[in-house]
Amino acid sequence: MDMLINHDELGALCGLPHIQQLAYLRGIRPYMDVQTGITGIKRRISYQSISEQLYIEPHQGIKSQSFSRDQVRRAVSGLVRAGVIEVQSDGMQLILKCPLATRYFSVQNKAAINPPQKATT
Repeated sequence: MDMLINHDELGALCGLPHIQQLAYLRGIRPYMDVQTGITGIKRRISYQSISEQLYIEPHQGIKSQSFSRDQVRRAVSGLVRAGVIEVQSDGMQLILKCPLATRYFSVQNKAAINPPQKATT
């Protein structure tokens, strides 16, 4: 799955704490439906799934680090305050809209303006 981040998103993320940037870039944005700009409906997300994306594995000289659900909630709240996302949750399901993200519309589903001509043999 490829993901394209536009200048508006990068500008809004600039200067935010790293946990907020990573929550968006690793835990929210990759799962956004590119037609609606919404994350959490087609593929559900949760504070726990975002926390798992933020986990830092231990390596030589680097300690592992994990983030609690409360830390992730605060990071998501910071993204809302920065205007990067909008919460549209329904009950217990976490639904987030990415208003700055570019939406892509499938060209394959559009009717052909000039349909290909059949070859005559």
